[in-house]
This record gives sequence, C-alpha cells and structure tokens, in this order.
Amino acid sequence: MSHRPADTSTPAISVVLPARDEGDRVGATVASALTAAAAPDRVEVVVVDDSSTAGRRPRITDAADRRRTRVIRSEQHLGVGAARNLAARHARGRLLFITDAHTAFSAGWDDEALRLVAPGRIVSVTVRDRASDWRGHGCRLVVPYMGTRWNTAAPADPARHVQIASSAGTVVDSALFTRLGGYDEGMVHYGGFEPEFSVRAWRAGAEIVHTTAIEITHRFKPPDECTAFLGAARTAMVHNCLRFGTVHLPESMILEMVRLHALEYPDHVQQALVMLQQRGAWQRRAHLAASLPYGFAAFVQRFALHDQIGRPVPQE
Repeated sequence: MSHRPADTSTPAISVVLPARDEGDRVGATVASALTAAAAPDRVEVVVVDDSSTAGRRPRITDAADRRRTRVIRSEQHLGVGAARNLAARHARGRLLFITDAHTAFSAGWDDEALRLVAPGRIVSVTVRDRASDWRGHGCRLVVPYMGTRWNTAAPADPARHVQIASSAGTVVDSALFTRLGGYDEGMVHYGGFEPEFSVRAWRAGAEIVHTTAIEITHRFKPPDECTAFLGAARTAMVHNCLRFGTVHLPESMILEMVRLHALEYPDHVQQALVMLQQRGAWQRRAHLAASLPYGFAAFVQRFALHDQIGRPVPQE
C-alpha cells in the first residue's frame, strides 16, 4: 500500500522513517518536519509501516501533510535497516534525512541540511531528549564490545568529525547512500545499524560531521517500556554486535568480543552465534575487505581509537 502526494514536483529532501506500532506519533513527526521546514514544498516524507498491528498503523490526519507523504506498507517485519532501505528506494529527494517515527524538528532544518551535506559527507544532527535538557552529539564506538556511547558534548575537532552518526538524525546524499549499499540487511530487526553504517562509510572514504544547527527532539522510551523492548530484542541485538565486529574488527579482537557477550548474555549468545553463521558474516567481511578502499585500521588511526579498557586497538 502506498499513498502518493498529489503534486509531481521533485523534492530536494526525503525524510525517511520506519514506523512499527507508532500510530499517531507518525502524524506528529510528519507535521513537525513540514511545519519546521523553511521551504516545506521541497520536502517529502517516506514512511515504512513495518508490519504494524492494525490498531497502531501510521496515522496522518492532516490532508496537507498526507499530500507530502507516502506510506509504504510491509506485511513482513523488516526491522530498522531493511525498512530504512525500502524507504530510501522510494525516496525522490537528493538528500535523505533519516530519523525515527517519534521526533520533532528544529526550525529551518532543511536549509541547514542542504547547506551542510556534500557528496562525500554525512551529517550527524544533535538529538535532544524530549523529557530533559540532555543532548547527544553523535556517538563513539566501544571496542571490542561493539556498542556505542553518546557524545554528550559537541566535538572539539574543528572539522566536527564524529565516529558514529546519530541514529535519530542522519543526513546523507542519496547517491552516497546507494553507493555505500544502505544499511546492512544481514543484521536483524534492531540495534547496531547506524554504527555499522558509519564505520563502513569511513572505510569507504566518506566523512561524518556533526552539527548543532539541527536539533531533533526524540521520544526516548520510559524505563518500563525500554526494559520490555530490550528483553524481546536481546538475541537480535547480541547477534548484530557480533556481526558488526566480525565484519570490521581485526581478527585478533573477535574472540574477545564473543567472550564479552557470552559473559553478559549467556542465554542469548548461542543462538546469536548460530545466526551469525546462517547470515554469512564471514562472507560479508571478505566482501567489504575486497570492495572498500580502506580497512578498519584507517578508522582506528583517524580517531586514535583505544579499546574499552584503554589499550590501543591493533592495526592488523
């Protein structure tokens, strides 16, 4: 199912968002993106309804917002990466603004996106918590665990480079997104998609810069909702971390990565390892090694990367 906008003008920016059981929050996000835009006529929104239950499908009640929005329905649960990729394939904009289904946009965000994005540059925007004054300025990688930590201060680097883009606010030239291959669909449902995409982008010769000129206000899950969600998603998340590390880390660090996850999640790691084999992680590693111009060592050198206890990361 797809709802297409009435006008046929080509948008400059496509806001891409997957939505699973988000209901009215999607309409609020669409309204915010269009209302806050300096020139809403150059913006379209592409929503992927990722197999939402009947009562919680995306709802966009405003007629003007519906005209600027397409909703792509997937009967199969795709997960974050595949849903974003599907939306990107339907997008017509020169830029993709990748966000979540429960966000609000700062005024003039479209002007800043068009000013900052370049063919080899990805922009990470500032993410603000709706319920507090907390802000995240992209993320940094934790190795060999292969998780991330938010940067709570804007980067001091004059070029404003960050290791990992903001998962609720990544802006990228659509041609670069296609060249990078989008998000890794070998990952499952949730967790690790933005970090893996970001490391792959650096290895491909792109750069990720952070801006404080665009703020996305994000609805973070409350503690009880977060606990339930993570409990259901844990095996997928462990698999995604293991796949991320298997694909990119020096071989000497992979066993330590597995050991760390086995200690923390003993009830999940066995199935995650089965999935790792089934979904071709080692083949993916070989493909990227052959196709990307830079190895993980270039990422290590660029950020003087150390592991999570402060040791230099091997550059094999």
